[in-house]
This record gives sequence, C-alpha cells and structure tokens, in this order.
Amino acid sequence: MPTRESKRDYYEVLGVDRTAARDEIKHAYRKLALQFHPDKNKDPDAAVKFRELAEAYAVLSDDTKRKEYDATGHAGVSERWSSEDLMRDFQFGDFFGGRFGDLSGLFGDLFGRRMRPGTDARRGVDLRYDVELTLEEAARGGEREIRFTRSEKCTDCSGSGAKAGTKPLVCPDCHGSGQMQDVKTKDNVRFVTVPPCLRCRSRGHIVESPCPLCRGDGYRFLPHTFRIKIPPGVDDGMVIRLSGQGEANADGGPPGDLLVRPHISRHPIFERHGDDLYTIQSVTFPDAALGRTLRVTGLGGETLRVAIPAGTQSGTALRLNGKGMPKVGNKGKGDLLVVVEVRTPTELSDRERALIQELAKLQLHDNETISGSQRS
Repeated sequence: MPTRESKRDYYEVLGVDRTAARDEIKHAYRKLALQFHPDKNKDPDAAVKFRELAEAYAVLSDDTKRKEYDATGHAGVSERWSSEDLMRDFQFGDFFGGRFGDLSGLFGDLFGRRMRPGTDARRGVDLRYDVELTLEEAARGGEREIRFTRSEKCTDCSGSGAKAGTKPLVCPDCHGSGQMQDVKTKDNVRFVTVPPCLRCRSRGHIVESPCPLCRGDGYRFLPHTFRIKIPPGVDDGMVIRLSGQGEANADGGPPGDLLVRPHISRHPIFERHGDDLYTIQSVTFPDAALGRTLRVTGLGGETLRVAIPAGTQSGTALRLNGKGMPKVGNKGKGDLLVVVEVRTPTELSDRERALIQELAKLQLHDNETISGSQRS
C-alpha cells in the first residue's frame, strides 16, 4: 500500500464524486474490484490496486469513517483506526461470495492476523450482509430472510483442489511457506521484506491436476438462504453476528461469522436519536398562549395525547415517557419528544386582524404601565 503521504484520495480511487450515495460507491467498488481481483488479473500491480480499492471502500462505505475522512483526510483516519480496524467489519463475501483466504498474503496486515495463511489461520473469513429496514421494522424486530453466496468445500476433492487420485504439491519456490523472503542491504542496513509467493499465491502448494468440479480452487460458490432474528430497537450501524455462518477455513479451523449490518431508512415524521424519537407538532399562537391538549400519532399509528401548557414557546420539547424506540435487550423504551412549533398565520381575515391589533395595543399599554411603575 502507498505510504500515508502518497495515498490517493479515496473518492479518486473509486472514481466517484464526494457527494456519491452509498449504493453508487458500492457499485463502483464492485466493478473495479472484479477488474483488479488478483485471481483474474495477472498484472503484478493488480494486487496493490485491489488492496487500495478495498481500503477506500472500507472507509467510504462506513458513515462514521467517511465523515471523519471528509473532515480530516487520511491523517485523521489513520490516527483513529489502524488498518485492521478499517477492515474488521468489512469483508468481500457480500460482493463476490468467494473464498478470499488464499489472497490474505497479498494484503498482509491490512486485513488482520487471523486471515493469514498457514498454521496462523485460526478461523474462516467473516462475511458481511447489509439489510435495509424501516423505522417501524426496526422497532418491531422479528425475522428476515436473507440470501447470499458463500463458498463451500468442494465435495469431489474435499477442498484440496486436486483431481481425484492426485494430491497438491509443495510449492518449489516458497517451500510451502506461502511467502518469499527478500533481503537487501544499503548503507550497512539490512532490509528484509516478506512478499507473498506469486507462484502459489500464498497457498504454499500448487495443483498440477485440478479438480474438474471446482477447477482447482477447492471451493465452490453456492447460494444460501438464512433467516435472521432482528432484535427490537436495532439501530443503524449495529452488527448482528451469526456465529459460524461465514466462510469455511482452508486449514480445517472453524468457519467465520456472518455480520449483518442494519441500515434504517429516513422516516417522514420521526427523527431518531438513540432510543428517543423526535417529532414536530405545529400549534397556533392561541393554543401556545392559552394551552390545550393535542393528539399526536406515535410510531406504529398509536394515538397519543400531549398537554401544551399555557405560555409554551416555539421550540419547546414535551416528553412522552416510554413512547420511543425499544431498547435492545428488553430494557424498556426510550421517549417520544414532541417539539412545539408555533405557527404564525400568513393570511388573516378582517376580524382576525382586528383582534390581533387589539391584542397588540393591550400589550403595548401593559408594557408602558409596567415601565412607568418601575420609574416611580
């Protein structure tokens, strides 16, 4: 990956405008990632380009990281998140459904230690799935059926990638390590780098007689349907982790997890802040001045009553306890805050204008009386 000073702008990397929506960013990433996927593109620079695309998408697809990047650039993002942090919740299975454990050597520390090949690989790769919910669906919770593609071990070769009756051979270049050591000396300083083995693509072995069913990959991409439970009160950006539903492990370890990330669509009436909901209620000047009880509609269509005290000012928030979003884990509910907006009439009848003018005269007289008393 380029150094921090030489990193290209993430928007430039993906070829999108700074105002691009999430779907546009996702589409741009998928198109470019397929083009530079090292399994398909044999250009020596493809792996570097692919890694650059992955980092750019990991930041711009996350609202929090994107906001930080827009405000502070690469420096601010690097200060708050390490490379492993950037990629922790981001995986490639939601785009390609494929096994990327064999590419981990190409990305090095960018994706974290647990994805490296060989004996250090402890579990399979996590998959990510984004699910869109309305505010009402987030409040109710319940089940949602999702469909995704996940790689499974090939049944014909048991994941070896070799044709029946043959076995994979130890890579003669890296001797099974999946890495090549490159040592250079300059000014009496010894520099050691460990790039991935290009011949075996970090696998440590090569397949001379590929399995005809999986074409030597050892895995097949298969569709899966899964029913997930969405807890009531789930919020945008939370992660629902489904243990063992991610990618299988090439070295026989446990599979990764499926990370479901809800995204809550904007509501036409309510604005959510944590577990509380806010809504604006317009009232007339007489209602605000004299006070009255109004009916408001809660989330889900419930009819609620809110008392407008006499003398209420525009912008006052009136709280209805327990009428907000459910708190995740059956811990009660947040509140509904009704923000009063005093409506000024734009068209007046002659009678209304006369009454308001009379009121203005009374208030002027009262103010003069008060001022005179104070001077006395």
